[in-house]
Amino acid sequence: MPELIRCPRCGESKPDEAFPRNRANKSGRMTYCKPCHNKITRDNVVKHHGSTRQFWLERRYGVDAVQVEWLKLQQGGVCAICRTKPAVHVDHDHKTGLVRGILCFNCNRGLGKLGDDVALLRKALGYLAAHAA
Repeated sequence: MPELIRCPRCGESKPDEAFPRNRANKSGRMTYCKPCHNKITRDNVVKHHGSTRQFWLERRYGVDAVQVEWLKLQQGGVCAICRTKPAVHVDHDHKTGLVRGILCFNCNRGLGKLGDDVALLRKALGYLAAHAA
């Protein structure tokens, strides 16, 4: 039978597999069980960053929610490419990491699928123009 470890947060005794791994601890496991550990982590993100969205904006793009809202205002609240749908996704240059604008889902996905490759985008434009009805 596997060894049971008591989680100090929820008070339940669980098998060691129920605790996240941690090589820094002598036991090789974290102090809290996975559900408690996840809850503590989420709570700390909100406590230190205000929200999970704010945390990811800072971590991924180096901007905060105020800067994103300012960009959206500059664009009139619509996608920087199609200018018809609401701007919701932060677009950035994958080489430099710099934010370019705020896009709708479809425009952001399209750029991503074509790998931000200008030559490939030109080829796609030529293809569409050649097959226009």
